[in-house]
Amino acid sequence: MEPVDMKQNKEDEDVDLDRSRTGLEEEQHRNRSPRNDADRDLDSVIAWFRDYRLWNVLGVSLAFMVLFSAFHTCGMLQASVLSDVHDEHFNGTGKEGYYSAAAIYTVMAASNWIAPSMIAYTGPKFGMFLGGVPYCLFMAVFLRPYLGTLYASSVLLGIGAAVLWTSQGVFLTINSTDKTMSRNAGMFWAILQLSNLWGNIFATVQLTGQSSIDPDVRFKLFIGLLCVAILGVAILLILRYPGKLDRGRVSEPLFKKGWWKGQNCCTPVKTNWKDWAWIKEIVSSFRLLRSRNISLLAVTFAYTGFMLTFYSGVFGTALHFTAAFGTERNYLLGLSGVIVGLGEISGGFLFGFLGSRIGRRGRAAIVLVGISLQMISYLLLFLILPTDSPLMETSKSSYVAPNKHVAMLCAYFLGFGDASINIQIYALLGNMYAADSAPAFALFKFTQSFAAAVGFFYSSVLNLPAQLGIVAGTGILGGLTFCLVEWLANRDDKRTRQQKKVDAPNTTVLDSKSMQR
Repeated sequence: MEPVDMKQNKEDEDVDLDRSRTGLEEEQHRNRSPRNDADRDLDSVIAWFRDYRLWNVLGVSLAFMVLFSAFHTCGMLQASVLSDVHDEHFNGTGKEGYYSAAAIYTVMAASNWIAPSMIAYTGPKFGMFLGGVPYCLFMAVFLRPYLGTLYASSVLLGIGAAVLWTSQGVFLTINSTDKTMSRNAGMFWAILQLSNLWGNIFATVQLTGQSSIDPDVRFKLFIGLLCVAILGVAILLILRYPGKLDRGRVSEPLFKKGWWKGQNCCTPVKTNWKDWAWIKEIVSSFRLLRSRNISLLAVTFAYTGFMLTFYSGVFGTALHFTAAFGTERNYLLGLSGVIVGLGEISGGFLFGFLGSRIGRRGRAAIVLVGISLQMISYLLLFLILPTDSPLMETSKSSYVAPNKHVAMLCAYFLGFGDASINIQIYALLGNMYAADSAPAFALFKFTQSFAAAVGFFYSSVLNLPAQLGIVAGTGILGGLTFCLVEWLANRDDKRTRQQKKVDAPNTTVLDSKSMQR
């Protein structure tokens, strides 16, 4: 046994050592200058600025904002613009705008089946560029409208839109992580919806005091929109495609260089036709369409298409054709687009940048809030607008006297609800199908485009109450199916986590036995 004195001396030494260490740490803490904290903050800011993925998200958001500043304005005005064209080449009735939009979304719906295959060869960056070119061609048609060029450009635009939006979904996904997907989707949506401000402000200024849209006004309006669209497409070329080490969601390339077999054109390799990239993408899309979650979400996807038809085409046209608004009709047509944009932007910022806090209650709660606000707007528009206002200029009375302030409140609710629903769809698909997102986003755009095409077809024949009934009914069903999918997804995740906890002790026991051996 050790003597008591030796034990006491060792304990005293240990205490002195602990005190000296504690004192050294306190002295270092006192001597730490605020400059060191500032250096760390500066390093974090520098790292943030060096994140190519974040710059890619901002870049693609800016490009889409510029491009759709032109296209959204064109889409909202086209029925009204074409109805005022009367010459030896074109005699507009107002329905050509609906037919053109219907053709765009019909072709877009069909093209979504081949869009993933095209992206397999072009990649998402150049897929967005190639998909953006037809938007410029479509707007150039309105400088001198012809019926043939209008419908031909509509078909080309439908193909380009399918490639553009599917590429955008893939590009956003590979530049995001599970933690940043909601933030990036909200950021993209909020910046994109700024397009509803600039284009419609330009249109409002041009159309103020105009009882009709004459050729001079039309030419000035669309030459400006065309230049803006070309700028937006050009911005897509400066984006950087992330390499393997930079990608947030996938570690393998989403596409292979080459031609129709997906092989490098300089390396002749014999492959079975089942291994061709475009065949694999189409098969993946059909397989995913039969899955439980996508089948349920199809109703929500369809609602976004009917809603798109209503707020981008029917709503503005109904305001333009309501004679009770007098000389302010064209002014309200442009202003409604601005207010819809404000709703989209506020919804994007609220549910995107604050999504981590608001999302604690689940995505379903956000979707239900958006749909509820839109239901209120549908009811108010049913009361203040004449029943035949989407079809022709009308002086008929409505249940309540038309009120421009109530109409603009409805415009805000429509935009806010659209943002809340679409952001949550993007976030849900990006998280559920992170490994192979192209088929998922293609199916989303297919269903949305098909519903929008159907909506633009019936918009030329159905009155306002019938159209509102279709949109409202689909919205209620879409909200319920979205809630069901999220509940099922949360249940499956919970079961997976519980199974991992059960398997973890067994794995530890097996590892310990193998080490003993």
